[in-house]
Amino acid sequence: MIKIIEKNIENIAVCSIEGKLSGIEGKGQVQDKVRIIMEEGLTKVVLDLGKVNWIDSTGLGELIASLSSIKKKEGNMVLSNIQAPVQSLLKMTNLTQIFDVYSSVEEAVTALNE
Repeated sequence: MIKIIEKNIENIAVCSIEGKLSGIEGKGQVQDKVRIIMEEGLTKVVLDLGKVNWIDSTGLGELIASLSSIKKKEGNMVLSNIQAPVQSLLKMTNLTQIFDVYSSVEEAVTALNE
């Protein structure tokens, strides 16, 4: 099971995710969280993946669907603190061309505020 902890920094939702983003553990939780954030009126999201050490195709699909939902509301979602195995998968699937990736939450927040 994954754990998502949300905090707001400068009108940006920062979601720290812990666990495995997969079809088995936590399916739909990221999308649900992003939907709730948008219902609260926020359209800028940072997903802190520093404690995610595994992601599968279902997890990638959730990230893509979440980004798509936010873009439809003229917002943006970025990723930060990506561990090597997840970074490798994002590169292999060319998703680094779709997602903006930052090495820290602070960098991501700054970029979303520009």
